[in-house]
Amino acid sequence: MVAAIGPHTVAEVQEFTHDNEYPFPLLADAEHAVFDAYDVLSRAMSLGQRPAVFVIDRDGIVRFDSIGTQQWQIPSDKAVLDVVRALSA
Repeated sequence: MVAAIGPHTVAEVQEFTHDNEYPFPLLADAEHAVFDAYDVLSRAMSLGQRPAVFVIDRDGIVRFDSIGTQQWQIPSDKAVLDVVRALSA
């Protein structure tokens, strides 16, 4: 399963997804519980929430992580999908 988690309220996520379709769920984390658990912190120098990508297997083990300081530091789709494909092999 693929899901995106944003540091927003449920209402904000619903408003965003109303005009933007996604092939996976977008989840709200207004209290930053998930962000804090994975050390994805807000930083003034990154103009808000730091970008992060995690691949977590069915057993809850983090198999890939990338936490950047700017939005352009998100790993490529290929890099992430290679990890996902290796898990399903």
